[in-house]
Amino acid sequence: MKLIDVESMQDIDRSYGAYGLPELVLMEHAAKAVADVAATILGESRRVVVVCGKGNNGGDGFGAARWLAGYGKKVEVFGVGISSNEAMTEYKLLVDSGVTVKDLRSQADLDYLKMSASKADLLIDALLGTGFQGELKESYALLTDIMNKAACPVLSVDIPSGVNGNTGAVAERAVTADYTITLGRPKVGMLLYPAREKVGKLFLADIGIPPVVMAKDSSRYYLADAGMARELLPIRSGDAHKGDCGRVTILAGSTGYTGAAGLAARAAVKSGAGLVTLFTHGSAASVLAAKLDEEMVRPLAEVEGGGLKPEGVETLVDFETDVLAMGPGLGRGSATQEFVRKLIGRAKVPMVIDADALNALAGHQDVLLENGVPKVLTPHAGEFSRLTGLDIEEVNSNRLTLAEKYAKRWQAVLVLKGAPTIVALPGGAVYLADSGSSSMATGGSGDVLTGIIAGLVAQGLDAESGAILGCYLHGVAGTMATEGVPGLAAGEIIGNLPQARARILEGECEEKITNSGIVRIGHRQ
Repeated sequence: MKLIDVESMQDIDRSYGAYGLPELVLMEHAAKAVADVAATILGESRRVVVVCGKGNNGGDGFGAARWLAGYGKKVEVFGVGISSNEAMTEYKLLVDSGVTVKDLRSQADLDYLKMSASKADLLIDALLGTGFQGELKESYALLTDIMNKAACPVLSVDIPSGVNGNTGAVAERAVTADYTITLGRPKVGMLLYPAREKVGKLFLADIGIPPVVMAKDSSRYYLADAGMARELLPIRSGDAHKGDCGRVTILAGSTGYTGAAGLAARAAVKSGAGLVTLFTHGSAASVLAAKLDEEMVRPLAEVEGGGLKPEGVETLVDFETDVLAMGPGLGRGSATQEFVRKLIGRAKVPMVIDADALNALAGHQDVLLENGVPKVLTPHAGEFSRLTGLDIEEVNSNRLTLAEKYAKRWQAVLVLKGAPTIVALPGGAVYLADSGSSSMATGGSGDVLTGIIAGLVAQGLDAESGAILGCYLHGVAGTMATEGVPGLAAGEIIGNLPQARARILEGECEEKITNSGIVRIGHRQ
């Protein structure tokens, strides 16, 4: 699903006139979509309070109030003024229909809003739109406080007031909505934390923007959803044998850190790879050989005091394989880090680079540009911090922008793990994988992801598709394991991979965004 940034949506808004499409028509469509979702939420309940801002967001609120009154709901509307011609038209239509709009100018007006909100069955937040950034002015914060303290559900129009539609940053007193109906396309910032916790259940309304206008969307953001995953999943032919299903080579594990290597190798098998070979430190090989059954384990010679001997690079470069994954539990000794850098510079097949292999690149990122083969980097925030020199707080505050920037700089697919995981492609497109849950915040989860991506690339997917699908499949399998409840062990993600794959193919995955047209939901025309 295509996502959009605020500036691209504003460009689309400004282009309506060139095609003879009055903005008021789309505002009316938006208003009706809001009213339809509100009516569905309300059911037989009747009391609605609508808080309208000065701009087009407020115009949507005025229009929705008029439609709801027509549906037989008891509507109270509050406004802070009007600065848009279209919003003024919707205001006049509302007043002409017999609904009074109460101005919010004094403390007495605020007290009246507070009383009305306490009796409402639904409160509609049409105060501020997608152009907001920073902190709320006190006059607006007083209104959002009232909405947040109301006992009834809150439905936000387009975006909760106080949320940044690009970055996902939220004002201290931003509205916490139970539902949000976003218009045209989902705004990318709403799917990022902390904004995601403000959005509630997310509806998408098609408000009738012509395809020729939407085609002008210059944004480069996408949500990896079940439909996309279904199209990417590699399908085996009926007469396939193991050699047809891809060879994965993994460089991972060291003394005391064999678990990560085992998880990555097993995940590659369960993701569908035909043959998986694990190269590891000689001192760890016997432990891993005892731990693993289907995967082949091969030892690499070590230098005195620990670490991999450099001649092992030739062994891996010449080994027949379709993809090379490296890093989980590999260790941070200087000899091993040098080994990793030489291997990255000389490898002949696509690579998935994770964990200690990423740490080996800190201060040596130019190695990534020495070799033109496709690369997938899979850092969490701490590893990304070490690679870029940025502090973790800055990384977490600018995940989308930074992932996009460094994917281009390093000419690699950058998988920035988190909620959601961001997959940034070197060509500029960015995908959000939001299929997982917080139960997956457990040791070893990232090692499993490395194996999954490697396994999918081995089955014929390019590095970009393998990363996108791998992140989505990883999330589905993890959520299935404990239904999102904490207590997940990373190995349980692996055990659920075949079932997750089947769920994707059968169209049984829960979508994060509910599609809603401009037709009243649940009612005949």
